[in-house]
Amino acid sequence: MPVPAMPVPAMPVPASPVPASPVPASPVIALALCADWPEPTVSEIRYVDALREQGAIVRWAPWTADDQSVFRSADLVVLRGTWDYHRRLDAYRGWLRDLAAAGVRVANPVGLVEWNLDKAYLGELAAGGIRTPGQAVLPLDRLALADLMDERGWREAVVKPTAGASGHGVRLVAREAIDADWPEIAESVAPHRLLVQEFIGAVRTRGQISFIFFDGVFSHAAQLIPRQDEFRINSAFQPEKRAYRPEPAALTQAQNVLALLPQRPLYARIDGILDGPDFVLLEAEVNEPGLFLDLDSEAPGRFAAASLAWGAH
Repeated sequence: MPVPAMPVPAMPVPASPVPASPVPASPVIALALCADWPEPTVSEIRYVDALREQGAIVRWAPWTADDQSVFRSADLVVLRGTWDYHRRLDAYRGWLRDLAAAGVRVANPVGLVEWNLDKAYLGELAAGGIRTPGQAVLPLDRLALADLMDERGWREAVVKPTAGASGHGVRLVAREAIDADWPEIAESVAPHRLLVQEFIGAVRTRGQISFIFFDGVFSHAAQLIPRQDEFRINSAFQPEKRAYRPEPAALTQAQNVLALLPQRPLYARIDGILDGPDFVLLEAEVNEPGLFLDLDSEAPGRFAAASLAWGAH
């Protein structure tokens, strides 16, 4: 009799390999600095550390570097220490435009930064309902300055170049001292125009309040008190610096400034003086301001998170 065939056990079919999920590349953030200050400040290192803790690769270079690959290869270029831009304003504008033309994402947006480079923007904000000191933009002309102060009845006024950083060229001039002071004024302001502002004495006692915003959200505030017999609060003049908890009304006024900017910034520092209950805007800084990250332990992390969200857009 025929022997029945034995069943042949089925061979296991090897499973198809499951492709591994691609590991997302770490975002590259490039900080634009300048040749005079080629390393991040103590405050900015907190931002660098927070970016790295949140998974970013962080590099930096002066904006004038011969090798621009650090910027061209970045997911986001953040303008953080370009503090010599006012000495090479046309070159700085050209550099920003070249980045934009190459498709490099820049914070703050190039169009917004260009708008902010000339302090005549303050007139636009004043026209939008923001309180600023009485002010005017003049040609660099001694008689024009004297005539303006006579017309406004100002015994003293603050003068500064319409493009400047770190307090460069900022001084308080008395009407009777214009002739004597003019050579120094002209030297420090040239080649820019002259911004003349009413002097508000409250700055000597109450100082300047700086409101810091990241991607439109309030982060923290700083109060800077000038040294005795001084009114300037830039770091070169060594003011007293402290964390500040703003009243809701003052914060609302700073937010109103932010809402009038032509584009939404990644970071903004809204500087002003409290004159009674009113916030008097001095500057809306969206180019390269110090952000006082050393005054709030959570601020560097907030700035880093906002930066990474921007770089991912």
